[in-house]
Amino acid sequence: MDARSACRSSIRRSDTEMQHLIKLLERDQYIYWHRLKDKDVVRDIFWCHPDTVKLVNACNLVFFIDSTYKTNRYKLPLLDFVGVTPTGMTFSAGFAYLEGERLNNVVWALKRFRGIFLRRDALPGVIVTDRNLALMNAVKTVFPECTNLLCNFHINKNIKAKCKSLIGSKHAWEYVMDAWGSLVDCPSEQQFDECLKKFEMACSPWPMFVDYVNETWIIPHKKKFVTAWTNKVMHLGNTTTNRFESAHWALKRMLQNNLGDLCSVWDVMNNMMTLQHTEIKASFETSTHVVGYVFKKTLYKRLLGMISRYALNQIAAEFERVHYAGKNPSTCGCVMRTTHGLPCACELSKYVLGCIPLDSIHMFWRRLNFSDQGLSMFEVSIKEEIEIIFKRFEELDVCGKLMLKSKLREIAYPDQNSMCHPPAKVNTKGAPKKSMNRNPRSTKRDPSYWKYVDAFHSVQNSNSSVRHSVSSSYQPNPRRIMPMLDQFQSFIQDFIDNIVDVKPDRNCGYRSVASLLGMGENSWSLVCNHLLKELDKFSNDYIKLFGGMDRFKELRMSLLVDGLTKVNMDKWMDIIDMGYVIASRYNVILVLLSQQQSMTFFPLRSQPPTDSSVHRIICVGHVYNNHFVQVHSRYITLFLNLCNQLSTVELILFLHVQQVYLKDCCPLPPVSLLWSRNCYPQAKHWPTLYISRMQHYQSFMMFKRDYVDINED
Repeated sequence: MDARSACRSSIRRSDTEMQHLIKLLERDQYIYWHRLKDKDVVRDIFWCHPDTVKLVNACNLVFFIDSTYKTNRYKLPLLDFVGVTPTGMTFSAGFAYLEGERLNNVVWALKRFRGIFLRRDALPGVIVTDRNLALMNAVKTVFPECTNLLCNFHINKNIKAKCKSLIGSKHAWEYVMDAWGSLVDCPSEQQFDECLKKFEMACSPWPMFVDYVNETWIIPHKKKFVTAWTNKVMHLGNTTTNRFESAHWALKRMLQNNLGDLCSVWDVMNNMMTLQHTEIKASFETSTHVVGYVFKKTLYKRLLGMISRYALNQIAAEFERVHYAGKNPSTCGCVMRTTHGLPCACELSKYVLGCIPLDSIHMFWRRLNFSDQGLSMFEVSIKEEIEIIFKRFEELDVCGKLMLKSKLREIAYPDQNSMCHPPAKVNTKGAPKKSMNRNPRSTKRDPSYWKYVDAFHSVQNSNSSVRHSVSSSYQPNPRRIMPMLDQFQSFIQDFIDNIVDVKPDRNCGYRSVASLLGMGENSWSLVCNHLLKELDKFSNDYIKLFGGMDRFKELRMSLLVDGLTKVNMDKWMDIIDMGYVIASRYNVILVLLSQQQSMTFFPLRSQPPTDSSVHRIICVGHVYNNHFVQVHSRYITLFLNLCNQLSTVELILFLHVQQVYLKDCCPLPPVSLLWSRNCYPQAKHWPTLYISRMQHYQSFMMFKRDYVDINED
């Protein structure tokens, strides 16, 4: 390493930094542009590897653009351009060091990037970015015909951070995020308004959060990330910048620190791109010569060696949908065709007994060679420009000729330029900002807003002493006479501090669950929607649990409600079966209490956290054989009283450091009848943590393992 550094230093001894950088760019035939300020100081510079130009023009459908930081001693932001190959790999399409991230700088960089596309009809189709307003406006200016998508991952992180900041109850966060997920996954424009209304209803207790979501994301940008619109563009499955972040990580790992000059940074980038191109060539070779056993069937006969293995895998996965999507486009959705340019399920159903034709595959997936991709057909000549320059030169006076000659010398002898590197930026605004990253040499960027929010809540949740001091400063109200208390076993009544009724409109079961989950009882239809998705996603598990398809269909049909038509008996909640679905969907412990039969439902799939303090228990009571109510322990009633007694600031503090659970000494009914035979292996330890509480319950009464029909009115 020392010898190599010494060699480089000796080579650069007679050159300035910028002269040496230009020499390197010229030596390796890079495409580059730069612009200056104050005559000689570099303002912005863009460069692109010569082989990358071939890739950019061949793989021109989807690009990621974003900035990264802490890559050089001058603290210049690096605008990075990344493309996607037919083999599912990414490649660096260009780099631009900018003096700032103002619109003018970003537009200049994007115009340089546009300049490496040699065909005006083969410009990018999709550009994925974060919500960087300057970058988004620049994309709109330079690539007006392109679709700009926003990263779903970072949107969700920002939504969740705002949710944690504005919504006090920790247990409400996940339900708000589930409602947000349902909105983002809305499959069609026609259904979007209805999905938005459901989301706003679920979040109605927190109007500031609803306003933030609408004003920041939905109204200005919904077409850039909601599935109803993104499924109409060919994004090749790229709706996040996660793969882009991986490219940043690879670059910074090779840089090792943020103290390098532009020459050393270029050297790292050049080595990284050489490695990238070698791996991409190998992936092309694999697709044209090596084919897995799964593709040696007649269906793929005309595609083998002609399209990438990545595309073959996508088709194989889509072919699995043929048996239930059939030939009906409305059932299929044709998402694979519109987003990937590959045959969707309804198309593949036509080729079950034949071969998939090559012309049904978008040309993008067939570009499997690292060549000029037809670019050599373009004839480039500067004869006309030289004649004009010579004519202009003859017309100028001596001073004009000297000026024009000096400009031509900059082109003819680029390594003899008088450019200066950018000045190192100095912090002139007081003490340095505090950061999670304390290493001044680190290339790791400062944490995003949502990371600070997550860190704050992580610290608060671990602060048990604060939790104890806040809770101990308030005492619960004295016990009072409660209606419907006689509907429960006498020994359990001592552990019940409140019974909260809900509207008796035959949806009372779902109303009770929605309210206990912190969503408000009017969100009962959203709960039905969540449970419907749970049944559909894990249909095989529930068909087995319920003993067949007939019962599964009955329960599924009972969840199809619109909130307008009168609910008949078929729509009433049967908690004996639906309890498994509720516990698994919301990852909660659901306790059912009644005179006839009481039981505990644990999640079927999740592994229980070893710390039982993060578990959540909700309790539903069945009274008068036809109605459901909420059952609160003394601890939950304490929480409700505090909501009325504390100021806004005190309440926010309490919600940050305190969680509401059933009292630890409260006995729990035995496990539901079919749980142990149908739970996943990782979920089997749920009851282990509650054995003592179940034994406490059994010491009061002998549990009878009989089914009892419990329906609601």
